[in-house]
Parts: sequence; structure tokens; C-alpha cells
Amino acid sequence: MGLFGYVKVCKAELRVREYEEYKAVYCTLCRVLGEEYGLAARGLLSYDACFYVLLQDCAQSGEAPEYKAGRCRFNPLKKCNYQTNCGESYRAAAALTVLMSYQKARDNVKDGKGFKRIAAQTVSPYLRGKYKKAKARYPQFAEAVEQAMAAQAALEKAECASADRAADPSAKALSEICGAGIADEVQKRVVERVAYCVGRFVYLLDAYDDLEEDLKSGCYNPFLRKYQIRDAAELQSAVLHENILRSLHMTANEAAVSFHLLTGEVHRGVLENILQDGLETACTAVRKKYKEVNESV
Repeated sequence: MGLFGYVKVCKAELRVREYEEYKAVYCTLCRVLGEEYGLAARGLLSYDACFYVLLQDCAQSGEAPEYKAGRCRFNPLKKCNYQTNCGESYRAAAALTVLMSYQKARDNVKDGKGFKRIAAQTVSPYLRGKYKKAKARYPQFAEAVEQAMAAQAALEKAECASADRAADPSAKALSEICGAGIADEVQKRVVERVAYCVGRFVYLLDAYDDLEEDLKSGCYNPFLRKYQIRDAAELQSAVLHENILRSLHMTANEAAVSFHLLTGEVHRGVLENILQDGLETACTAVRKKYKEVNESV
């Protein structure tokens, strides 16, 4: 379970007002990360964490966001809009970012190779202190992430050949985290289902993205086990890509359909863009890596 940057908007399909709204969420979360966990923590910022804020604020049906112009701490020449009435969702997203980043670093220390492992060993001591702080504030989040990582490790050790089972721990953890704190039971169930589908999509897309790298390194990948891929030539099978893309598209479609059951209006246009266009754009970007099968799938 980690932050991969797949869950973001498709800028070309967004209205200008919605894109400015999205950027404001990103910049506000960056500022909150710095305030809560130190300046360096801003480097952990991800689009996936922004999605959490957007979904939470929409589900909670709170007041409309209010913004104030400011300057970026990293680039003083850049003007940013910051939300002035941001609530708990931003602090929770900041904590979640730290929790998941630390667990991902630990995973890379254990299983990574080369530069990835060295980088993880370098940042892990810094993240450990921030992790303890985030865990103390949001113990339910930490427990969900830790359980997901443990379940994931067990499946990988068992060489699980089912992509559905392999994706389940991450999907369940995101579902639990996003549903926490939502009082309305109907809206809570909707958010949990959307989050489950998004978590599943991210895991499967990351596995698809890493097919070539994992084949070379011998690292676990559910698709390599499921389709018994043994060499690079087998990665060019049109059937392989058709099956993986079908699963990804079905998961993204279910997330988008489920979202329409949510009644909140805050950030609605941005969320619709992410679920209807953004996930498809991320999927297409990964697919283009496999140039020889593009025409077939």
C-alpha cells in the first residue's frame, strides 16, 4: 500500500475554475503538511492524498471552500491559492501521507534494490519520528495501513496468483480510512465503495506499470504469477494486456458509478473528472509503455 500519483485530474477535460480549485487543494495540503510535520514533509505530497481531501469534503457536505492568494514557499515567484476554511480532512490527509510514506520506505528497505533501497534507508530515520506523531493522532489510520502491509506481505510470500486477492488488502485499508468519521451511514457506505475501487485500481495499475521491472528483478507481481510470464517476449501478448486493461476499466467504472450516489456538491466536478477521465488517462499512460501491443489493445 502506498502513494503512487495515479489518482489525479485530467487537466484537458477540466474547466478553468475547477482546475484552480484542484490546485488550491494541492497547495493547501502542501502547507498543512509543512505546518504539521515540518518543511521537509512537503516533499511527500501526492495527488492521491489530494483525492482523500476532495472525497472527504464532498461526503461531509460542509461549507463551500474559501480561498486566499499567497506565495509558494519553494518558489516565491509562484502565486498560489490557499483554502482559508480548511477542516479536519487536510490534517487527516497529511497524517495519512506520512503513515503511507513511512511504510513504503520500510518496504523498499526490505525488498528494494539499488538506488531505491539506498534512498529508502536514507529517509527512513527521518520518517520514523513523523510516523510516530501521525500514528498518535490517527491510530485508526495507522492500524489500517499496518494491517494492509502485513496482509500484503503474506500474500507476496505465498506467491499469490490472484490479482483480486493481492489487491484486496490495499483496497480494504483505503475503504476503511476514507469511511472513518462520516456520520451519515448511506454516504459512508458510498465513500467506502468508491475508495475500495480506487484502492484496487491503484494497486492493479501499479502492478501493470511494474511488469517489466519486476520480471527483470524477480520481484513479486500478481500478473506475472497469474499469467505465468517467464520472459520479455510473453509480455507482448495482446491477450495479457486485454485482460489486465479489462480489469482496470471495470474497477474505474464501478468507482465512477458508485460516486454518483454521493449527494455532496463540494468539489463534485473535480471528483467526477478524476474518476471518469483521470483514472483512464493514468491507465493509458501506463499502456503506452508497451508499444508493440498498442495497436492490438
